[in-house]
Amino acid sequence: MHELSLAMGILDSVSEQAAKRGIERVSVVSLRVGAMSGVVRDSLRFSWELACADTVAAGSRLEIEEVPLAVFCERCAQEKTLERLILRCPACGGPTPRIVRGREFQLVSMEVPDS
Repeated sequence: MHELSLAMGILDSVSEQAAKRGIERVSVVSLRVGAMSGVVRDSLRFSWELACADTVAAGSRLEIEEVPLAVFCERCAQEKTLERLILRCPACGGPTPRIVRGREFQLVSMEVPDS
């Protein structure tokens, strides 16, 4: 389950930033995850709970913004969002190997509870 190693990597970044800022508790961590990132969201959420035990992020909520797959179609000269993970333009059917969005795996923000 590579989601556990991903969760631990996110936690390392969150813990480092919290320590730099003197933050004792993090309540929400927000991520941006692309459709082609290979991340299983439910596994990541489960892994997050395991990784966070006894840390600054214990009990925190993991918010995941899903980024759809978007490609640039040379024939149509337009960016297209794909519903399926097939690299073909939904308008003209042409191949669309140029991925614009959908491979992201980014830590976007962390929230702290009101004091």
